[in-house]
Amino acid sequence: MMGYKPSKKGIPDLETGANLTPMMNLIMLLIPCLLMSTVFIEITVLNVAAPSIGAPGGASDTPPQNDKPPLNLTVTITSKGYTVAGSGGVLGAEVKEGEESKGPTIPIKEASVNCSQYIDTGPVPRDKNRDRKPCTKDEAAQNVHRTFWIYDNEALQKKLVEIKDAYEDEERIIISAEQDVHYEAVIHVIDISRQIKDPASGEVRELFPEVVISPGFM
Repeated sequence: MMGYKPSKKGIPDLETGANLTPMMNLIMLLIPCLLMSTVFIEITVLNVAAPSIGAPGGASDTPPQNDKPPLNLTVTITSKGYTVAGSGGVLGAEVKEGEESKGPTIPIKEASVNCSQYIDTGPVPRDKNRDRKPCTKDEAAQNVHRTFWIYDNEALQKKLVEIKDAYEDEERIIISAEQDVHYEAVIHVIDISRQIKDPASGEVRELFPEVVISPGFM
């Protein structure tokens, strides 16, 4: 007796692939939505360098062959202010005739500060402002001004401009700080020492773009 072989005629083919058209349509709709909702963040990288340490007798110990000695401009941040020094020594603070120079080159000062920049805190150096009430959220929202001890950044930048005028080819500045100095103060000095912007014309002048962090601070 011969076996019966059923006919496939009229039977639908079940081995068909999945229909991906709806999925592809959904993806094509989602791509523009995702691109429109993307937030682009601009990241700025500030290049600073640590002083190189070479082996004794190495090439790094050989002084540069230059008729003009290096300036070795250094700004040291302390709780009392900024001390500016160079190869010629430490620059003293501006004092009246007959008085001796004491303290840092540019001491901290008392000034009115907008509380919108600070919430539940105050400006650096904060150790000098411990006896003063911090700015509150309400004061920050209303742009209330309070008196704090602050670093005289304008005077520091003015001093750096004077040094740049005297040493036009100098590009390096060394920044040092005491151990208890807030990192925020260091960032301010880095920004001040690299360039200055004319508020009237908007022209930017380069001061000391090659910033070196002192190993004592690191």
